Amino acid sequence: MIHTRTLRSHKGAVLGVRYTNDGAYCMSCGADRRILLWNPSRPAAQTGALLIKEYSGQHASEVSKVAIARDSTRFASCGGDSAAFVWNVATGAVLKRLEGHAARINAVAFAGVDEQVLATASYDNTARLWDLRSQSRAAIQTLSDFKDSVTSLVVARDRATDWAIVAASVDGCVRTYDLRRGLMNSDNLGAPVTSVALSHDGGLLYGTNRVLWRLVNADIAAELDGVHTRATSSLAWHPKAANLLAASFDGAISFWTTHGSNSD
Repeated sequence: MIHTRTLRSHKGAVLGVRYTNDGAYCMSCGADRRILLWNPSRPAAQTGALLIKEYSGQHASEVSKVAIARDSTRFASCGGDSAAFVWNVATGAVLKRLEGHAARINAVAFAGVDEQVLATASYDNTARLWDLRSQSRAAIQTLSDFKDSVTSLVVARDRATDWAIVAASVDGCVRTYDLRRGLMNSDNLGAPVTSVALSHDGGLLYGTNRVLWRLVNADIAAELDGVHTRATSSLAWHPKAANLLAASFDGAISFWTTHGSNSD
């Protein structure tokens, strides 16, 4: 992979990065409690890429991760304050605040056909599901198979069901839940797993504490070296192209592309 651009604006570690469903924009979040909306394909002198909008003022601690709805009208954030928020992208208004985890929330994702369910993963060794249409703030389901902190989760939309949730944990396992069928499959990688992501062609990308990301079911293993001075905290594949965003504890976001791919 080729490093093509570095995005800089966060003050401190960048903890999460996600593309919009069409791949035109991305969001990042970090230790500075800010969420930033970018156009990563448009260069900018000061920040490396065009910075469009900032969202802040809600989280009382660092923002761990963000998730963006498929229609790009809403996004969700979670953080060290053990809370998750659902936001309106255009106005910046908070649509929902969810609390119930006993420790920081490490990851968040929209789930369900109409994306009215939110999935969260926490340092409290659980993942939880929340009904965004309900007036209740209580979780509708708690997944408690984990032996340590749940670091990351994604919803595998391109599989047989919109309810396939893939969650990574410090206990070294990546667990896949088919909640409609009540099934769970566990893969033990033998080392703490810090991140899991879906590639543009549906492959699963696992990350460990090292700056090494391995794409499962494909012949690729990319070591993102020579750019970041600290470990990678999060990554996001472009939904339609072989482009990758990697966020780091060093405060930067690197933009990568494979040979011959379209980086726009």
